[in-house]
Amino acid sequence: MTLGKIETIAISGPAMLTVVWDNQRRADVDLGPLIAARANLAPLADRFVFATAAISDDGWAVEWPVGIDFGSAQLRRWADEQIGETMPSAGLRTWMERHDLTLDTAAAALGLSRRTIAYYLSGEQVIPKTVMLATEGYDARRAA
Repeated sequence: MTLGKIETIAISGPAMLTVVWDNQRRADVDLGPLIAARANLAPLADRFVFATAAISDDGWAVEWPVGIDFGSAQLRRWADEQIGETMPSAGLRTWMERHDLTLDTAAAALGLSRRTIAYYLSGEQVIPKTVMLATEGYDARRAA
């Protein structure tokens, strides 16, 4: 994932932003589930407040006058998760719980280190599509 500054944004739904970065990557980011899940984001549930979104002066965030902002990298991460290019941390955690896997057993199943799994679960590192596909392959093998 190449990070870039935000060039333009558009409100494309009640809680949806269309973001264009300076590397010409364009993506829709649905913030609805996030807004609904977090009390501190409740002001953004108001469509008039949400519509006041603006790009920060330095181009590295989208901000609202109510004191809420999201960085360029996080918006890109959510966009990639929503289109299936990366796996959300919660998806990996759910997969591990479904198979009753520990950090060690998940790492062994995916051919990764325990530390890498911990980084993925904490959200410190983006979970690449290859890992998402490996979890799906693991599921398919177990189902066969």
